[in-house]
Amino acid sequence: MSSPLRRILLAAFSLALAAGAARLRVASTDAVAKAAEAAMYSQDRALPVTLYREALRLDDASPYRWADLAEALAADGRVRDAGQCFDRALTLAPSVPQIWVRHANFCFLHEQPERALDSAVRVLDCVPDYDSVLFHDFDEMLPKPETIAAALGGRPRPLRSWLSHLIEVNNPVAARIAWKQILDGHFGEPAIASAYTEYLIRTQAWSDATAAWSTWLGPRRGDYPDRNLLFNGRFERAPSGGPLDWRIGEDSEFFETVRENGVVRIHFEGKANVDYNQLSQVAVLPAAGRYRLKASVKSNEITTNEGPRLAITDMDLETDPITGTHDWMPLTLDIQTTRARSIHVAVVRRPSRKFDNKTAGTFWITDVSLVPVS
Repeated sequence: MSSPLRRILLAAFSLALAAGAARLRVASTDAVAKAAEAAMYSQDRALPVTLYREALRLDDASPYRWADLAEALAADGRVRDAGQCFDRALTLAPSVPQIWVRHANFCFLHEQPERALDSAVRVLDCVPDYDSVLFHDFDEMLPKPETIAAALGGRPRPLRSWLSHLIEVNNPVAARIAWKQILDGHFGEPAIASAYTEYLIRTQAWSDATAAWSTWLGPRRGDYPDRNLLFNGRFERAPSGGPLDWRIGEDSEFFETVRENGVVRIHFEGKANVDYNQLSQVAVLPAAGRYRLKASVKSNEITTNEGPRLAITDMDLETDPITGTHDWMPLTLDIQTTRARSIHVAVVRRPSRKFDNKTAGTFWITDVSLVPVS
């Protein structure tokens, strides 16, 4: 969106805020209503100034009246007078976000980005209601994300919200700056770490995704990714929901998936021909070459000819099905890739085509690892 068009929209937004505030306040006078209508529809830019001066004379302690007059003066080209009126409004309303967001819009419109950013940060400190509007203003009016990051400083909620916005608008440079500031301030949470990692995977920033996830995990990462390209291979930690962590789907009346004592147990109830794909993790292969996926599994009375398999579903690779009863034994899949990429590792069970196809029994898995092969 071009800057002139953005400024027109900012002005319309400010006028809409003023008109809305005028309609909602019970104590509004006829002068306020007439002024708001003139500001929206009149071609005479001096008329709203006159009407808002009358409204201000009736209620000169209201920060809204001072902001109304400021915007009317600005629309009439009297920017210096408008700035003085806004100063008075801000003095009267040190904690009213509606006044501060209007001041930020005024400053953006009239090329005062530093003051605009200061006011915007005060709004972001108070409420999340204007995040989207202000972050889009940042995109258009503030070309250096380092400036925004410095202004947001140690504010966890605005920083996380800004990063979510940057992911949405696909701004990888600014997103990296926001993520670093979140990490430096120890403001990371599973949801935002997962969202940022998923964004990096989606944009094929493979090494950045692995680095972001492992850095956020810190000491919790264990042997990931130095000795195992799968995180939490022994299921010692509850899944966080992130893409580079195990995801366990919801159970049904036909099966259950339970993490217990360093293993995952999958039990089939024998009621259906189950199509199972409820345990999975995305992993990053950092370079072209050969890799080996390994796991230790056992089973007890798995029925039908189709049992659980260890699979890489997006490469159409899978082991033979495990059926019947087996003590702990290894499963292995070898992988060859010509480039860095992500893969989807999962435990699956394919529906059987046999007549007697309702599967029952129990399957256990642990010690899942993914390592390069020399």
